[in-house]
Amino acid sequence: KSGAAFMTHTVFDYEAKERARSASKWINNWKQNYGPVSIELIGKYIFSIATEACMIGLVLFATDVALTAVTGGGFGNATKIRNVFLFFFFAFLALRSRTFSILDASRPKLITEIKMKEQRKRPEWTPPAKVFPVVWISIAFLRSISSILVYEQVGKLFCFPIMCLVLHLSIGDWWNFVTNKEKMLGVSAVGVLFVLSSAWFAIYQYYSVLPTAGFVLMPLGIWLSIATALVWSIWDINKPRMRLWPTKTL
Repeated sequence: KSGAAFMTHTVFDYEAKERARSASKWINNWKQNYGPVSIELIGKYIFSIATEACMIGLVLFATDVALTAVTGGGFGNATKIRNVFLFFFFAFLALRSRTFSILDASRPKLITEIKMKEQRKRPEWTPPAKVFPVVWISIAFLRSISSILVYEQVGKLFCFPIMCLVLHLSIGDWWNFVTNKEKMLGVSAVGVLFVLSSAWFAIYQYYSVLPTAGFVLMPLGIWLSIATALVWSIWDINKPRMRLWPTKTL
């Protein structure tokens, strides 16, 4: 009897421990995937985007004042010099807008991108890592050209269409922080929808000013549409799927 009781007790202990492990695993997964939304983190993200956009807006306004002083002073070839300056100015914003971000929005280096590709599952149709810098440099060129076209129509940098592009850049820098630093694939998947929608809204605003400017900027929206599908695919195939919103630590 004592042997039978010992065996029964041992089996019950084992089953109880297994149930406890399963419950603990379920709770941990729930915390990770369905935890309460962190209002504090969302506020931090919104503040970072607004701060960056405002800082760039102040630079645009100051540059308007400087350009007015230069072009209004009767300097020779002022228009050509201005356009060359604006090209590099917008190229800098396109490639280094994160300079104005209060978050660490640095892009991953090529070797880091390759390592991340090895650590995370990615769909078979994912472009090679070397493609991304080439595409973004090309898009920076198009951003510069289209923005100069808008400037020539509006007559100033600090205007609604260009600020729409600035807002897009600020959202993009926030997305880089969430994706590359916090490595929150779920939040990144939702966030890329804001990146995409802000890009197409900027394209529309450029088109409203000058259709040619909108068409020049349109490859940005097309590329981001592909990137959005890629981001959601990466989130979907990496199990367990990470939460789609920032959550509190429970």
